[in-house]
Amino acid sequence: MSIITNLKELEKKGELEHNDTVEFIIKEKIIKYEVQNNFLIYEGYKNDKIFDILKVDKMKLAEKAYSYKIEDEFSHKNSYWPYSKNSDYSALTRLVAELYRITEGRGTTYTKFTRFEIMDI
Repeated sequence: MSIITNLKELEKKGELEHNDTVEFIIKEKIIKYEVQNNFLIYEGYKNDKIFDILKVDKMKLAEKAYSYKIEDEFSHKNSYWPYSKNSDYSALTRLVAELYRITEGRGTTYTKFTRFEIMDI
């Protein structure tokens, strides 16, 4: 189990694993997630909190990062993290990397997502 706090650490690790902890630092607050088989779980109520904070369309960004269409019915619902295929840790890693790029002010590798506004938390 690792604790990842930024893109550089994620790149050094290479790929997320089950039970890794992912922390996003936004406006001096920590949003902490734990990696599961096909999603990340937030220590609070809403698993999709990071997407709300960043005002990002979670499904569009996730499908770009995963490189496949998300078929799971729960992913589209409010408060759910977009599910990857079971144990597709490389897909989860790509999505987390994109979220780090946004939170660290680096933009994203996907040209469709070029403007972000981080809301107050």
